[in-house]
Amino acid sequence: MKTTFAAGLAAGLAALSVAGASSAQIALYENEGFSGRNYSSSHSVSNLADSGFNDRASSAIVRGGRWQICADAYFAGRCTTLGPGEYPSLEAMGLSNRVSSVRSLGWTPDGGGGWNNQPQWGGGGGNWGSGSRAILYSGYSLSGETLVVEPGGMSNLDRRGFNDKARSLRVESGYWIFCTDANFQGDCHTYGPGDYPNLPMGQSHAISSGRRVSGNYPYRNNPNWGY
Repeated sequence: MKTTFAAGLAAGLAALSVAGASSAQIALYENEGFSGRNYSSSHSVSNLADSGFNDRASSAIVRGGRWQICADAYFAGRCTTLGPGEYPSLEAMGLSNRVSSVRSLGWTPDGGGGWNNQPQWGGGGGNWGSGSRAILYSGYSLSGETLVVEPGGMSNLDRRGFNDKARSLRVESGYWIFCTDANFQGDCHTYGPGDYPNLPMGQSHAISSGRRVSGNYPYRNNPNWGY
């Protein structure tokens, strides 16, 4: 009886896993506001030129899972991560009519092909992509001078000539905290994996220290600071 129950439970869990994987989907649309030609996929596509939809997407809908969309084929160039939801315009991300590849990142921060297997970003100013760093930028939208922050953190950015300079941020993986004062004091905010083209009010041009808090990000969506 126990053997039969265990076998049935295993089969049920396997079926749920397959169902969850198959329901992850991204739909790309030729025009803003989800109009015009469209292209949908439930799996990673390394080169949209093969589907005739290269550099055509202006809006997107993510119906399940988390997806990385990139300006170059094979998940290179400028990339950003989208969670479930509607994105009526890709212009603010700098990816309107520029998407050349899409990659499924899974469902959760910790396991099952989730955020621990973060994408290896290849663009944006350097050969990053170790999956264990954060990058501060002096300009908006991941532009300008850069400072790579390793997991151990930096208690005083003034020592690196980057105090109160950051305006945007990229988190490759994990759960990070950045503060307005040295030694992780002052007004502190936490950030999960993804791109932050505009830092929240009170932190833009005000970060003095930062470090990784955990290797896993405990939430399903990036914080929304109102941008």
